[in-house]
Amino acid sequence: MASISEEEEILEAVVAGIPRVAEVVASIAEEDRGRALEAAARSYWETVRNLGYEEGPVQSWVSAVMLRLQTEVKKQASTKQRPLKILHAELMQAASELDNNVIDIGRSGER
Repeated sequence: MASISEEEEILEAVVAGIPRVAEVVASIAEEDRGRALEAAARSYWETVRNLGYEEGPVQSWVSAVMLRLQTEVKKQASTKQRPLKILHAELMQAASELDNNVIDIGRSGER
């Protein structure tokens, strides 16, 4: 069993690593993220359990960490999709303007 100082360092490292884990999970295909999150939860659970904590506190801590991780995954996935959504909107606008110009040119030739 680790000393209290070592336990705190380990738990702090887990929490500090949440953004990096979230980045990796967010990069995975959306349909596979659930399994990745389950694997992370099991890993966190085993880590804390191996430090000697009892089931109740372990489950509470893992639940809190997973809530934070899931929030971070959603944030990072949204951030990654935002540029694509902007690009898509710009392309759709340009296509619409092009269609309008083509129609206008076609009509001007009808005169």
